[in-house]
Amino acid sequence: MTRRVRMWLGIALGVVVLAAAAVLLVVRMMSAPMFEPGTVSARVAQAGESFDPPPQSGDGTRWQVTPDIALHHISTGSGDDVLLVHGGPGYPPREDWRATAILARSYRVHAYDQRGCGRSTRPFTAALEGSFYDKLRTVETRLGLAAQIADLERIRRILGRDRLIVVGHSFGALIAALYAAEFPDRVRALVLVAPAPLVVMPTEGADLFALVRRRLPESRLPDYDRYLSGYFDFQALLGRDEASLSRYFGEFREFYAAATGTSAAANDGDAGGFMTLGVYASLGRSHDWRPALQRVRAPTLVLHGANDLQPESDSRAVAAAIPGARVEVIAASGHFLPDDAPEAFAEAVRSFLEQAP
Repeated sequence: MTRRVRMWLGIALGVVVLAAAAVLLVVRMMSAPMFEPGTVSARVAQAGESFDPPPQSGDGTRWQVTPDIALHHISTGSGDDVLLVHGGPGYPPREDWRATAILARSYRVHAYDQRGCGRSTRPFTAALEGSFYDKLRTVETRLGLAAQIADLERIRRILGRDRLIVVGHSFGALIAALYAAEFPDRVRALVLVAPAPLVVMPTEGADLFALVRRRLPESRLPDYDRYLSGYFDFQALLGRDEASLSRYFGEFREFYAAATGTSAAANDGDAGGFMTLGVYASLGRSHDWRPALQRVRAPTLVLHGANDLQPESDSRAVAAAIPGARVEVIAASGHFLPDDAPEAFAEAVRSFLEQAP
């Protein structure tokens, strides 16, 4: 073998090794969560940001949480502040929950669109530049769980409350619970409604995508399988722009509606695009955040709809991770308890809050 041949073989081998190392790095990065409970304050400082929000504009529908991020919100009622954290990731309600008007008789209820979805600021609109890892790290830093949790603390400061009452629905329940673990002295009471069972991943039971597939009409299965085949192809998805991603992730609501026999909201671009990718990067494919939730000090109520697609065992598993949490099952309701059974939902919340210190 000539010296030149050996040289080229060595170069080729080096390229293969580097490529393999890069692949392994990406696989490892995708498996491990980019978010770690207990790190929000450090990450805010590392980004050169603050929990102290800038001066507010006086616009009654916008909270300016950072100089470049404003959150759309609607507030109604009077009394102690109750903050509603919507589900998804990235699916803000089109209208007030039916239960909101009932709660507003006793409380000042605030509903907001999380950063990166709905009518709140979307920091990225065009496709991002850079390597796959750089793009994923960017969206996770700006739109992932740490950023969403930090916004909750900023909202508390805007409202001027020492402690907040936080009500989280579905994926928003995970954000709310992680906030209560991150800032245990800042939550007066915590209500988790149909909580997403993502405290531990992978989940012990079937995941949401599998649960939906089991309930879909057979005629919808080919379309659903094609949809899911690209759902976690982050390499391809990160090459899209925000509008395209929003419409893409918005399609899932149509399959969910078909599986549950409900009506789907129009897919008009309100869903989170890059936000959804950022949150999934925060979650990774494997984590156990139950030790972190042991730090929650707030009285906690977990509400489960008797007819929810998610099994009751999922809600009870979330409750088991939080000290002293109790579970209440609401009859004649599915995943969207505040709309399915507004009176029963509001009464359960009101009764619980009346007992909270």
